[in-house]
Order: sequence, then structure tokens, then C-alpha cells
Amino acid sequence: MSNISRRKFLKYTAMAGACATLPGFPSILRAETPKSGGTLRVALPDNPPTLDTHWVTTYLVIDAAWHYAEPLFTLGEKFEVIPMLAEGYKVSPDGKVYTIPLRRGVLFHNGKEMTSDDVVASIVKWGGHAQTGKQIFSIVDAFEAKDKYTVKARLKVPSGAFLSFLALPRQMASIYPKEVVENAGKGEIKEYIGTGPFKFVEWKPDRHIKMVRFDKYSALPGPAKGYGGKKVAYVDEILFIPVPDVATRIASVESGDLDLGDWIPPDAYDRLKREGRIEPLIVKPKEYLKAVLNHAGDGPISKDRKVRQALQAVIDCEPVMLAAFSNKNFIRLDPGLMFKEQAWWTDAGAENYNQKNPEKARKLLKESGYKGEPIRLMCSQSFMWMYNSALVIKQQAEQVGFKVDLQVYDWATVVSRRANPKIWDIYMTGEGFNPDPTQVELLGCGVGGKWCDAKKNKLLEELSLETDFQKRYSIWENLQRWHYEDVGVVKCGDFFSMRIMGKRVQGFKNLVQPFEWNVWLAS
Repeated sequence: MSNISRRKFLKYTAMAGACATLPGFPSILRAETPKSGGTLRVALPDNPPTLDTHWVTTYLVIDAAWHYAEPLFTLGEKFEVIPMLAEGYKVSPDGKVYTIPLRRGVLFHNGKEMTSDDVVASIVKWGGHAQTGKQIFSIVDAFEAKDKYTVKARLKVPSGAFLSFLALPRQMASIYPKEVVENAGKGEIKEYIGTGPFKFVEWKPDRHIKMVRFDKYSALPGPAKGYGGKKVAYVDEILFIPVPDVATRIASVESGDLDLGDWIPPDAYDRLKREGRIEPLIVKPKEYLKAVLNHAGDGPISKDRKVRQALQAVIDCEPVMLAAFSNKNFIRLDPGLMFKEQAWWTDAGAENYNQKNPEKARKLLKESGYKGEPIRLMCSQSFMWMYNSALVIKQQAEQVGFKVDLQVYDWATVVSRRANPKIWDIYMTGEGFNPDPTQVELLGCGVGGKWCDAKKNKLLEELSLETDFQKRYSIWENLQRWHYEDVGVVKCGDFFSMRIMGKRVQGFKNLVQPFEWNVWLAS
């Protein structure tokens, strides 16, 4: 890794100590004089399973939910950590105590002022349930109120990634009213009350999620900054409308019935660009495609590393990626579990990536004693890239002796079924952008494939506790290398998504994760 990359990394981690850098955020699209009013209609690829941001990792939740809910910290222009509901923070000399003053006068949508009681209740619940919350709370000794407008985190050990966890959009550490948290108990939150620029009104499954402008929103002063800074609700209301069929999503934005659509197949890009009726936008980097392997079940994938290694050995990533995304401009074959644009990128373990080696796979399967047990591969046609990639992986695996049972569900059902490790072996999904490698979802024991290997856990703990970047980078190289040896998941490749924007949309920022505050509608 070059000294230039390290200098860039250190420059943008002054607040978090662990956030990686990416190229700057794009300019606001179609920036004209903002105006208020109207209904913005946003297509979602499916119904989200919940609007409780603490509950599951899928980005379908945050696409809608972070318009009504907000965290203490978020990510700025260079993916650095910046305050949102917090005023800032102070760290004790030993690095174990974070004191976080809160913004005063911030109102929840029920009219109640946010105080430290609400923050403590929310963060403790998040720390007890969310995957990333559990990760960081393993080193939190106490999270408590110091006074009405100050909270304090006491850590067992120093951490270079603490604030990055509080700022991560995925399974966002949103702040809810204390009574909402208490009413939920150990279950998911059902009363969608937050502090955001939009207020939740109703959710009619398969029809829409409706949010309206919150007139008493406590906006930050100054300009917008990445996912934070000043937020303005220019439109009167947003309707998040589930449209699972891709052709319908495209046609609806083209006709003007919808304004924004995400997860559009890349094969539509050239036509949409040529016709010019709507604007196709490339989101880069976005995610990488992974086949999540079940490490907690009772099937051969769980029990035998050689079976996992055989699957990894046979995969030819390019046809898998092209089946999923069709256009070479939207894919990249790369072994890194962090993106190439980040200072954390490494090719450690690359010899075990994209091997396309059927002979090696057959040898490993024979050594494992695999007896043709069905490998249950789940995927969803809610995201056609998941389904199409699963078809190719099934074909490649069966050529060397695997027996693959392809199971196709809507995405909400996949999310529900993956919680039971006895009924599946593999499922297809993506791994999104993470500021810090400790936040990479596949590394967590509590979600996905539940990869809880002892060596992985030890390296992950070392990475979490270390504060020096160069030492952390060395640990991360070892951890990625071990991932490829034990086969935590099968990484197929990076992909860049496409979203589409109607002609009347103004002020939209084409970021990794979309949001519709600071967006207005042309006449």
C-alpha cells in the first residue's frame, strides 16, 4: 500500500479514526433554485421487511426509513464521520471514554424533545440486537446519560472504530423516543417516530409507504454534507412504492408516474441514455456480489471446509457477473473485501479468488466425502441479479458433482428464512460499502452465514481494538487471507448499480445510498 494512500486515509479519519476514503461525492444533479411542494414518488424494488433500522441489514429498510429516523453521527463528503444529532464528542486521554453532547431543541415527530434518556434507550437496544451494534458493544462497558443533554460511552478497551459504527447507514443506530423503545421490548419497533425531515404517516404493504414534511424539523446550519449537514424537506410528501417488476419500474419513470427508480439492470443503460426521456445514473462503487455460505447448519457446507473450498474453486466469476449485470461497464473482478477506491483495499488471498478450476473442485469434493446431499441455494427475483447469478452458480457447481436445489422466494422471505440455519445452505446477496473493515457484514457471527470461526474472531477482535492504521491494515490483510482459506463467503465480483431519474427531479445526489431530502420538483 502506498504512502500516498495512507496519507489520504489518515487525513479523513480525524474524527472517526477508521473511515476509508472514496472519490468525492458527485455534484448535485440539475441544481436550480429550490422550490417547495408536490409529491415525490420513489420506486422500491420490493416491500421492506420493517422500518425499524435496528432490526435487519437490508438496505431496503434504510432507503425509506432514514427519512424519518436519524443517528447521532453520519457520513460526510469523504465518508468521514460527522455529527448529526450529536453536537460533537470528546475522548478521554486513555481512549476509553467518549463523551457526546447532544443537540438541544431537537423534536421528535410526536412533539417531544430528544434527550439523553431517548438516546441511551435507543443505542442500548441497537447494541443488543443489530449485528454492528453487537460487534461494537462487545467492548462497551456502559452507555449512559451524564445529564439531560449528554451521553457517555465507557469502553473496556480503546477502539479506532467506535464512531464509525454509530455512523454506519446499514442497520443504522437511529434514535427513537424512549417510550417507543420500551414498548417494543425485545421485538422490533412498530411506532415509527423519529427526528428526521419527514414524518411517517402510513404503510400500506404492496401499495406505498407515505411520509410527509415535518414542519418542526431541527435542521443543521450550513450546507449539506454527504449524508448529513443541512437537510431540507422541499416536497410535501414522499411515496415509497414497491415495484418488484423491473420493466414496470422503468416504464413508470419514463411515463412520469414515478420519479426515481433503483436497481435497474445495466442492459437498459445504453437505450435509456440514447432515448433521453429519463436520466440513467451509474452508482460506483456500490456493492459486491457474494454467495453467503451457511456456517451454522448441519449440511455439508457448514460441516466441511473442503466442500466450501470446492465450491470456491469451481466458480468462474466473469460469467456469473455478466449473467447478473450483463454490461461489462458495471462489473469488476477483484478479490478485495473492501473496495479498490478505499485505503483498506488488499489482494491478500487472491490466489483463491476466481479460480475457475473444476479439476481442483472435484478433487476437494472427493476428499471431503461429499455424498450428493442437496445444497439448498436461496435467491430472489425481487433482485434479478441475485436470481441470474444463482442460475450460473448452480450450473457451474453441478458440473463438478454438487447437487443444487435452487429455491426462489421474494426478498422478505429470504431474509426471514436465513434466520433458521437448518433450512438453507447458500443464498445470494450483496455486500455494500463499509467505512471500516470491522463493519463488513460477512465477518459478523450474528447474521448472514454466521461465520464464527475462532481464528476469524481472534483477528477481528485484534482489528477492532487496534487504533494505529498501519497495524490495523496488517491485521486486515491476514483476516482477508484467512477468509479465502476458510471460505467465509464466495465473493464473485464488484458491481455498480444503475438508478433512473425522471425529468422533474431536481437537486438529487447520486450517492451510494439514495436519499430524497434536499430534492425538489420542477414545474
